[in-house]
Amino acid sequence: MSWLRLIEESIRENEKLSHDASAGVSKGAPKRSRVVKLVMEMWPAYLIEVLVIILGISITVALEEWRDKSKEEQLASVYLKNLRSDIESDLQSLKFATGKTQVIVDKGNELLEFVNGAPKLLMTAARVDSDLRVILNRPNFISRDATFSDLKSSGNLHLLKDIQLKNLLFAYYSLAQTIREVQDAERQATIVISGPYFLRKFPLGRPVGGEAMMGPQEREALVKDVEFGNNVLLRVENRKELLEDYQRAEGLAMQIKEKGTD
Repeated sequence: MSWLRLIEESIRENEKLSHDASAGVSKGAPKRSRVVKLVMEMWPAYLIEVLVIILGISITVALEEWRDKSKEEQLASVYLKNLRSDIESDLQSLKFATGKTQVIVDKGNELLEFVNGAPKLLMTAARVDSDLRVILNRPNFISRDATFSDLKSSGNLHLLKDIQLKNLLFAYYSLAQTIREVQDAERQATIVISGPYFLRKFPLGRPVGGEAMMGPQEREALVKDVEFGNNVLLRVENRKELLEDYQRAEGLAMQIKEKGTD
């Protein structure tokens, strides 16, 4: 029995004794007057109990909100840590792909200058051989997006309170998807167009520094070979597009890394 009930019973008992002891009060006194009197005497106690109940509910709700907020903060911390790990891994892959692609573009431009008859460029057969080996490389960037994918699929993106960080993540992983598609397209172009031509025309398996793959006359013939020039240009343009995307992705990744460590 609650303290309020005990008070109420005590008041009723006192009232009963008071009525029995009082000769001035008739036995037929209306019950309604006694109820009103009881309510008037008990309303402070009722009010206190209501306030206690409201206070208890408020404290319970506040504790639940605090627990939920604490769990969300811990989960957000885990996500941020994993995002930083993914971005750092991506940065290493991007630096590798960017460096190798820059070399491919440089060597491809060198071959294009040779094809266009640059007067100051001395291209030996060995140099042509070396450049061809380089431009057929396909260094790729593979993004680690497991954490971001989990954030989206689990509906936990709201845990990231930094709006700018969210925007950077969406921009970065959208660009990573574009890069993946461009790399796939370049792979198909290499397999279907450039690869068969170079494999048919040049002994690419010969070790670098070995016997020259062509003589002076064959080397000069390349200048007039439209198909050779087109295939080299295709490789250069494809890699230029990827190089620009790699550099943009690297810039976004650096911003995300800085935001994630604030």
